[in-house]
Parts: sequence; C-alpha cells; structure tokens
Amino acid sequence: MIRPDGTQSAKVIQVIETKSKRGLGTEKDPVREVVQYWDFEGNFLAEMDKEHCKPLIEYDAKVVKESICVGTVPHP
Repeated sequence: MIRPDGTQSAKVIQVIETKSKRGLGTEKDPVREVVQYWDFEGNFLAEMDKEHCKPLIEYDAKVVKESICVGTVPHP
C-alpha cells in the first residue's frame, strides 16, 4: 500500500486574502466567515468555508476509523 509521506515542497507566495460572511442565518445554513484567496490577476485560487468542510472531515474520519478497525472487535 502506498502511504502519504508528508509535504513534498513548500514556498512563500503572495496572494490576496478576502474574508466575507455567507449563509442565510438558519440552522442548516448558518452565517459564517468564508476566506478566499486570489492571485494578482484576479484569478480565484481557493476557498475555506468551514461549514462545507464538516461533511468531508467526518467522512474522512469514518474511512480512517474503518480501515484501522478491520478485523477488530467493535467498540460500543
């Protein structure tokens, strides 16, 4: 099995960081801060919306837990 072995490279770059509020203010769509990153030509690079990250994090945690617990006695 191939496993990740950490960061392959890193460098400092200049980007534009914007912060804004998003959401309707409801339980299913709470108001939250969203951070976006742009280059100097106005190209969108990335976004961090923690509310949308939760399902991905929960899924990843479940997959890792299941892969570790294969063949072991389940815990209540």
